[in-house]
Parts: sequence; C-alpha cells; structure tokens
Amino acid sequence: MCDKMNLRGENGGTDKSPLSQQCNCSGRSDECMFDMEQYRSTGSGGRCVSCRDNTDGPHCERCKENHYRKVPEKPCLPCNCNINGSVSLQCDEEGRCQCRVGVTGKKCDTCQAGFHSLGPGGC
Repeated sequence: MCDKMNLRGENGGTDKSPLSQQCNCSGRSDECMFDMEQYRSTGSGGRCVSCRDNTDGPHCERCKENHYRKVPEKPCLPCNCNINGSVSLQCDEEGRCQCRVGVTGKKCDTCQAGFHSLGPGGC
C-alpha cells in the first residue's frame, strides 16, 4: 500500500466518502494520486505514480511495453527483441520474441540454416 492511504478528489472528500480510498500499488510504488476519470470508470480512483521494476498501470500491475516477467512477484525484464529479426519488439511471458521468416533464436538475432545476412527485413 502507498503511504498516502486516503486519497481525496477535487472536492476534498471525507473519510467515509468514495473519494477517500486506499491505493494499492502492488508493492511497486510509494506514491499515488486520485484520478476522477478512473474512479468514474472503475470505482477505484487511486492511481499509482513512479512504478518501479519496469511496471505500469493504475496499480503497477503489468509490465511496461516491451518487457515481460515469468513470476508476478519478480521485476519485469526487457524483451530485447532484435529489431531486424523480430515481427514485434514485444515478447511473450517467457521472454521469447516472434521471429521473421528465416530468423531464429529467443531474441530473433540469428539466421536459420540456409538464410544469411540479418537485416531490416530479416534474413
């Protein structure tokens, strides 16, 4: 939980109002703020800021773009997909990248047998 347990909206809120809530940052941030738009759409207005461990989301609950993690309790790691050999820079939950035709390897950084010269279009 964040240090700031009672988040108040623009109108102040009271300890019994829906604008006064706990902010759950999944143990990955010590800062949170009240987000009225999020409150209206989800019923929870606490939004975490400055998420650690390469996490993102209102509650630091997911990995940043182009990052992954195998275990929720662990930090997110960069995918490091090869820009030339990968279809996308986003990898799966095991850290494997999706390779272009003729390319292989966990990070799509090696030409398959019979292919050569890894470049912008693959091998």
